[in-house]
Amino acid sequence: MSGAQMFLVLGAILLLSVLLLNTNRTKLLNEQQMSQSEYTIAATAVGQSLISEINSKSFDAATTTDEKAAVSKFTAPRSLGHASSEVYPNYNDVDDYHKLVTKISTPRAGEFDLSVLVDYVNPATPDARSYVRTRTKRIRVVVSSVFMETPVNLVYFKSH
Repeated sequence: MSGAQMFLVLGAILLLSVLLLNTNRTKLLNEQQMSQSEYTIAATAVGQSLISEINSKSFDAATTTDEKAAVSKFTAPRSLGHASSEVYPNYNDVDDYHKLVTKISTPRAGEFDLSVLVDYVNPATPDARSYVRTRTKRIRVVVSSVFMETPVNLVYFKSH
């Protein structure tokens, strides 16, 4: 083999190496994105499941016994949360879930950490917390996992 042919062979091997490295990098990035998508979908499903559970409860402790309870009878904003006698998952109204932190395991995606915040909001400004009782509560569920880059944030509004 002459020197020119040797350089052509080395050049071809170099080009093949660069092509294989780029192909492997692309494949790895695609697999990571697929994994993140799968975890995000599973986290969303777990969060939606908890929101459905919360939504099935009464709007407030006052409405568990009197569906037509006046707003003034609702739980005070600073008192949101479960009573000392209530233990998850045996809550009876929406604001019992305020500051709930729990873990849910799934067969495929592993364990997710969930945290819940419940606030009163004014329907005209639903992004701002209300410091007075209203007929609308905002339920925020944050779902995270060690396998996810960013947590999933879900928001639901329940009105009475």
